[in-house]
Amino acid sequence: MWKVYKYTLIDLARNKFVLGWTLLLLAISLGLFQLEDQPVKAMLSLSQVLLALVPLVASVFTIVYLYDAMEFTELLAVQPLRRSKILGGQMAALGTALVLGALVGTGIPLMLFLPGGASLTLILACVMLTLVFVAIGSLIAIKNREKARGVGLGLVVWFLFVLVYDAVLLWVMFAFSDYPIEPWIVPLAALDPIDLGRIMVLLKVDLAAMMGYSGAVYEKFFGNVRGILVALLALGAWVALPSAFAFRAFRRKDL
Repeated sequence: MWKVYKYTLIDLARNKFVLGWTLLLLAISLGLFQLEDQPVKAMLSLSQVLLALVPLVASVFTIVYLYDAMEFTELLAVQPLRRSKILGGQMAALGTALVLGALVGTGIPLMLFLPGGASLTLILACVMLTLVFVAIGSLIAIKNREKARGVGLGLVVWFLFVLVYDAVLLWVMFAFSDYPIEPWIVPLAALDPIDLGRIMVLLKVDLAAMMGYSGAVYEKFFGNVRGILVALLALGAWVALPSAFAFRAFRRKDL
């Protein structure tokens, strides 16, 4: 696994897209902090951009890279290597490269302009969402043989998490507002990893009131250390489950 990880990471270091992604994040982060007079407002604007853009790029780039590396993967598969080590090395390298890009592109500006718990929470959310969508992207790439279909499915999954799921959850909360649905809101929110990241950031800067009814419910549960740990565990499950399905599919795949 280490050799596959090392080679893939070296290949990713030469990839112009990874460098371009890092520079884009850096430009967006610095630009927003320069435009806004108040660092907190800049951080909130940045969070809206990152929580949508980071999952999209992590998912699509992972899918495209795994398709483009298929010939090398097939070559490795005929060697005396376990398939789990091949895929594990590739996924670990993809996660490392994209996480480092996010840390350099957003972590440095956030720590320079607004050091504190809110910035650290946003950085942590970006790191976890990167790993989540690397896992989801890997699963999609393995389950679909056609590149265009895989990329399209990745875009559909991202769209569902970013827009559709939020709309459905909001409708459920208002439609059943006369009933004691509070115990169900948090588990339902955990079904959307992007929503978990957004909740963590907003509550860390005390903006739960702006989230209305859902904000009150989220603040009650997530507004403490226990809640934050549960949210991180939920994001960890979002990394582990797609990864497990991806490993299973890769072991059974006819290369």
